[in-house]
Amino acid sequence: MAVQYLTEFPGCSGRVAAGATVVDHAYVPFGARRSHRPPGSYVRQWLPEGTATPASGTLQPFSHASLSLAGPPPRELPPERVQSLIRDVDRGAYAALRQLGPDVAGAIVTPRRIVLFRGVCSADQLFFRASDGWTRWSSDPRDLVDGPPRFDHETLWRACRGEDVFVFPGLERLSPGRLVVADGWSTHTETYDEITELPIPRRTSLRTYAEVGYELLREETRRYASAGRTGVLLSGGVDSATVLAALADHGADVTAYHMRSTDPLADESPRAREVCRALSVPLVTVDPPGEDEPYFPDRHDFPLPFNHVWFRRLDLTARRIAQDGVRTLLTGLDGDIVFGPLRYGLYDVAVADVLWRERFAMANGLLSSRWELSRIIRSLRPGRSLYEDPEATAETERASDFLVPAPDAGPERYEPDSAAQEHTLNLTVWRPYDIHCAKPWGGRDLRRLSARLPNAYRVIPYGGRTIDKPVLRLAAARRGVPSCVWRHYGRDWLGSPDETWCLRHPDAIADILGGTDTRLTALGIVDPHRLATVLADPRALRRNAENLLCTAMVELFLHDLAHKTAPVPGT
Repeated sequence: MAVQYLTEFPGCSGRVAAGATVVDHAYVPFGARRSHRPPGSYVRQWLPEGTATPASGTLQPFSHASLSLAGPPPRELPPERVQSLIRDVDRGAYAALRQLGPDVAGAIVTPRRIVLFRGVCSADQLFFRASDGWTRWSSDPRDLVDGPPRFDHETLWRACRGEDVFVFPGLERLSPGRLVVADGWSTHTETYDEITELPIPRRTSLRTYAEVGYELLREETRRYASAGRTGVLLSGGVDSATVLAALADHGADVTAYHMRSTDPLADESPRAREVCRALSVPLVTVDPPGEDEPYFPDRHDFPLPFNHVWFRRLDLTARRIAQDGVRTLLTGLDGDIVFGPLRYGLYDVAVADVLWRERFAMANGLLSSRWELSRIIRSLRPGRSLYEDPEATAETERASDFLVPAPDAGPERYEPDSAAQEHTLNLTVWRPYDIHCAKPWGGRDLRRLSARLPNAYRVIPYGGRTIDKPVLRLAAARRGVPSCVWRHYGRDWLGSPDETWCLRHPDAIADILGGTDTRLTALGIVDPHRLATVLADPRALRRNAENLLCTAMVELFLHDLAHKTAPVPGT
């Protein structure tokens, strides 16, 4: 009989000695996971709080072997299917892992080998290390360190600047579609799944890409439409609005949740209301914390630094969603990655698989864009992108005048497979509230479409503007998303509320970053004299606000980590 899993597995962990024949297997409540680290070899499957242990567990379908999962498992996972999967993987037929789905990660343990894997669309990361005859892995990197780590100076410096980087030294992690085979002494990795281009004819028009993209989104959201009450985190932008439109097409029982801002410069709620009115979807507006309420969380349990300014707002939103009984939340995340400009330049226009009249119009549009002619000409080289130009990066870089300068550090690095902030948010906010946060734009077929999409269709220079994600905007227009959303150009001043809060509460920043026990100061990353100068100058305070908040979150992570990484006897 098939086993129906109504909730996702929050994660898994394990510690297995080479050649071990006796491995302790157990289900562990998510909130109690750190207190279950017995000596010897073990595998732990984390479950949401209050979830009953499955009657026919995936963890130990047959003797001396187990499958543990992170992320949303298949709806049906019969024991015989699990047994067959483990048998195939144990003999090296790793392609069998694809049947678990592209958004699942996990571990298969047999007497012969340990195989850790991450689906090609999985937001769940597994961290691991193999040494001295032991293989250790976990969804939480803190499980794998035996004391406060010696962090790389530049990596922490980048984290303080809001970069989405992985900070733990000495730990390895899996890229999407990759697996690692470990025996306790060594590891080898290989690809078991990958994104291939969607077969689309040459010279396909922009409008056709939009039509195909929307139909693929409809297919990706179909499974959520039949899953009961569903929520959509609606920003007022085109990415989440189009996801909501696809769910509405299916007649789903869906509610939109919008994080309102009281600052008129950052308020997107008029567009969110217009979307819900056009689609006949109920809207729940979550008010932000008051201007005099604490900005930083009272409780924090960060596996990685959540160096972003929205933690408190997201936590309040998750609380409201859980109170409403919603357990599946869809977002517009990955819309930028699938349809946005990863790179773009005159070279991409010159070699684009587009109609000649479109190519001419794009080149003409570039000449009237905000980019200087010298930059446009430089982008004719295959390796140059207008979005990677050092001069352009410097123009948009957030200030960090309070940090010790790092003159040898290069420009901001983009690590699409890291997703440290997203992984932290999953383990710290969504899953403690028993919410599965899904990204339909990141589905396999939409990623395949993205792999086929010409770079020239990721940005359209027109009338002095650079219109990003034109495929997605056309798809939204086709469905009937209000024009105030898909025609919206530029960004709201979303950082304005954070700047205002910093201006009113410099003492709260000083309490975290200016104390005598501040770890970032001891590591030579925060300069206390520069910090005092910034906190005393309102103009500097506003200019540095976002990175001040990001740095404070990194400091809270380090402070919390020092209390959670004491060696455990017998491990």
